Amino acid sequence: MNTENESEKSSAEIAVALLWKYVTRLEKASVGGGNVSFKCNYCEKTFKGSYSRVKAHLLKLPKFGIQVCAKVGDEYHDEMEKLEHAFEESSRRLKKPKLVTLPTDSPTSLNLGSRESSTAISHPIFPKKKGVVNSPLERAFNNQCQEQLDSLIARTFYSAGLPFHFTKNPYWIEMIKFAANNNLVGYIPPGYNKLRTTLLQKEMAHIKKLLRSIKDTWKEKSLSIVSDGWTDAQKRPLINFMVTSQKGPLFIKSIDGTKEYKDKHFIADLLLKVIGEVGHQHVVQIITDNVSVMKVAGSIVEAEYPHIFWSPCVVHTLNLALKNICAPKYSL
Repeated sequence: MNTENESEKSSAEIAVALLWKYVTRLEKASVGGGNVSFKCNYCEKTFKGSYSRVKAHLLKLPKFGIQVCAKVGDEYHDEMEKLEHAFEESSRRLKKPKLVTLPTDSPTSLNLGSRESSTAISHPIFPKKKGVVNSPLERAFNNQCQEQLDSLIARTFYSAGLPFHFTKNPYWIEMIKFAANNNLVGYIPPGYNKLRTTLLQKEMAHIKKLLRSIKDTWKEKSLSIVSDGWTDAQKRPLINFMVTSQKGPLFIKSIDGTKEYKDKHFIADLLLKVIGEVGHQHVVQIITDNVSVMKVAGSIVEAEYPHIFWSPCVVHTLNLALKNICAPKYSL
């Protein structure tokens, strides 16, 4: 049996093993899927939707816009969960991308994905004993592995659309150096879930701990709030808020003002919210550019907190003054 037939058979088997068997379809689905009318075999209620709504109804998942089934007991619920997990795992295996051969691959080179290749390549790149490779055969093999590693890194950049200047990222360089200088045979990089949960929480806790040394000085030395607007690559008008103190600057947040009317009340409300976040008792002044809307917004803040005063940005003021001085004079 060829590979295509095996793949089609696996897909058909998975389709039968879905939660569809716990409901009765009242109409045929359109080509490629879509919404269909179905009746639950337990509560006998009729709904319309895709497979995600069937799953939400039977597994009692909230926030899917469908009533959960009250007739599904714990025993059937556990059976359905196991079936759904098996289906998702099988789908992931089928959707696993096929690795394309590298430019450095040759009949004598090692195949990607094989257990032998990972073991053999790891030796010259991450040697167990640090030292200079003297044997011509070892040097040739080491060069071949480094060339294949270069191709793997390049393929990662090309397939993920990573910008080339990412190679200048100091943490990327440090990561490669650390892996090359340590014996990490068998190391598996963190996956999707670990990156967005455990490691992210750990990094956030570490950054907050580092920033605590700056925030602790606000009570004694006070701070200034700095705000400025700019347009990003997607043409979105963003408004940034930072605080600066004797210990150093600290970024607070960025607001997307795409669908907002940026009048004095909108700007003043944003400034007052930031003041509330950092503590009004710590704020000495707010600094913005000296356009009229910012000036009026600053006066609203001064009326709310008399001890806080608005200051125009000196750099922006000098920029406008120099632009006026250097403007060409035309005489009739």
